[in-house]
Amino acid sequence: DEAHRAVKLIRSPSVWQNMATTCVKTKRLDVAEVCFGEMGHARGAAAVRLAKKEPELEAQVAEVALQLGMLNDAARLYRECGRFDLLNKLFQSAGKWKKALDVAFQHDRIHLKTTHHKFAQHLEAMGEIEGAMTHYQRADTHRVQVPRMLYDKSRELEDISMLNRLEDYIEHSDDVALFKWWANYSESIGQMNKAQHFYSRASAHFNLVKVAIFMRDMQMARNIVEETNDTAATYYLARYLEGTSEIQDAIDYYAKSGCYNHAIRLAQNYGLDQALMSYGIKSRPALMVKCAAHLEAKGEYEKAVQLYQKGGDIPKALDLCFKAGSQGRTTMFDALKNMANELDEHTSPQTIARCAEFFIEHGQFNKAVQLLITGKKYNRAIDLCLTNKVKLTEELAKSLTPPKEGLATEERQEVLRSLARACKKQGSFQLAAKKFTEAGDRVKAMKALLKSGDTKNIVYYTTMSRNKEIYVLAANYLQSLDWQNDTSTMKNIVLFYTKAKSWESLSSFFDAYAQMEIDEYRDYEKALGALKKAAEYTSKSRAPEKAQILGNLQQRIYHMEQFVTARLAAKDDTATMVRICHSLLEQPDVESSIRVGDCFALLIEFYHSQKHFEEAYKLIESMRTRRIILHPYLEQDMIEDIYSNMNVALAPESMDNDDDEIPDDLEEELDSDGGGDYK
Repeated sequence: DEAHRAVKLIRSPSVWQNMATTCVKTKRLDVAEVCFGEMGHARGAAAVRLAKKEPELEAQVAEVALQLGMLNDAARLYRECGRFDLLNKLFQSAGKWKKALDVAFQHDRIHLKTTHHKFAQHLEAMGEIEGAMTHYQRADTHRVQVPRMLYDKSRELEDISMLNRLEDYIEHSDDVALFKWWANYSESIGQMNKAQHFYSRASAHFNLVKVAIFMRDMQMARNIVEETNDTAATYYLARYLEGTSEIQDAIDYYAKSGCYNHAIRLAQNYGLDQALMSYGIKSRPALMVKCAAHLEAKGEYEKAVQLYQKGGDIPKALDLCFKAGSQGRTTMFDALKNMANELDEHTSPQTIARCAEFFIEHGQFNKAVQLLITGKKYNRAIDLCLTNKVKLTEELAKSLTPPKEGLATEERQEVLRSLARACKKQGSFQLAAKKFTEAGDRVKAMKALLKSGDTKNIVYYTTMSRNKEIYVLAANYLQSLDWQNDTSTMKNIVLFYTKAKSWESLSSFFDAYAQMEIDEYRDYEKALGALKKAAEYTSKSRAPEKAQILGNLQQRIYHMEQFVTARLAAKDDTATMVRICHSLLEQPDVESSIRVGDCFALLIEFYHSQKHFEEAYKLIESMRTRRIILHPYLEQDMIEDIYSNMNVALAPESMDNDDDEIPDDLEEELDSDGGGDYK
């Protein structure tokens, strides 16, 4: 500042230049501007103003140093602020290319190729061709610059060796772009063999075909197309063949190139319907429809339908099917079937309905059902299955089940009920039960399931349903089975009746159980327990005739208790046994409680063991009087012994054990005693 105040009135440029040099060392850019102004250094002043755009102060001051010729100071300042890009430019401007390349390689990689390119331009200007070629390659600009440089030099120097040098350079470059460029050049000057060589190295199949055709070597052109499948080359060959009227080959090559529109155009123009169909089916939809219209006009309905369908014009294809079908062309049925498989919910309802009616008219009921399902005409489809005996399989029933979001709840349930009824009519009871369940009607589902006879599923469904009416239905069904020999079935019957609180049914079941114990096993103790259970459940019921039923049961219990007591007394108190048995035999309704034959047998066996043959004989005759068959109760040897001791001849019928001789009324009596009403 003191120096500036001391010299501001001085007009000597050298003084101001010294002052500017001092500004570089002190980094006073503002004073440097004044110095350049006083020096009359307009270019320097302008450079300093531009340098102010740089963000680093050192870079700005370095520009002042450059204007003053202080290159080393400028380089130092650029290094201090890390502006190696500007340092690179400094060395380039100073012609110090080695330093410029070193800076670019180590610190300014982004400008490395640019530096090589500029150095190559410098070498080219200096006439150093080899060096220029090397640095053009390092700059990755050799594809354009090296051919340009050598070509320009050949024209400038009128030296053909430069072109030979260029060809040799390209030959050894292994660069596809250069191969293709040199092939183009060779072709342009008529050197076709050389052009083919370099096109081949560049894999430029289109150009190879073009050159082969130019040289009239058609076989080579065809071989190239067949080996490479190059689209452009194939198309070029097809165009040439069309021009030479080789139509079939032209069509094939057009199709091979993917240009089906040209193949179709030629096939139409020359009436080649086979080719038209072959390539039309592979083309885009608009061309398919166009081909279909052409074939329709010629009466080729089957092919036209196929193309209409493939092209997306389903209504037109269907119209043509119906038209051909009405003319008696049965082959159209297959086409219509295939088309029907592609109809979906997006197809218009009118189209679907028309197809369905067509199939119905021609007895194709399965296809008609599928179409009605597609058109959401579920009730119509179900009716069709019933009237035409279309089997409702699991898969078909699933298709006939409307989606939950498709219909209102009530409407959907009605469809499901209709479907369930149809399944039931066809004997698919389990499927019917499933659909009734989906419709929310579990009772009807249970009734359908009962018809199937699948006991395991019936028990499972009953357990899951937890419905009183279903419990009763299931228990009633289980009673129709061989529950006498299956304890699990018996337990389920009791369980279901209990959960349903069907006391009357439980009472009847235990009554039947008691009768079974008597008839099958003569186990009056268990039968007595069952009758007591029956009386217990009857007491819980609200039946109008409850008192009468309960009184009847209690009387039977009394009789059975008496007989059980008599059987127990037979071991050590025979007098009591005889008294009780004779008392029971005199009771008018004892047959409803016990088997009278068992009571007679107990007495007869006792009298026989005591050799009281007369009393035993009288009881046997009493059994005959009551028309009780002897052999279920008495051993034949014992009967014969009694009759022998009484000197009475045994009637032949007494020895006949054939059930066929049992009188009808006695059979009915036995059936009644056996609990037939409960089976």
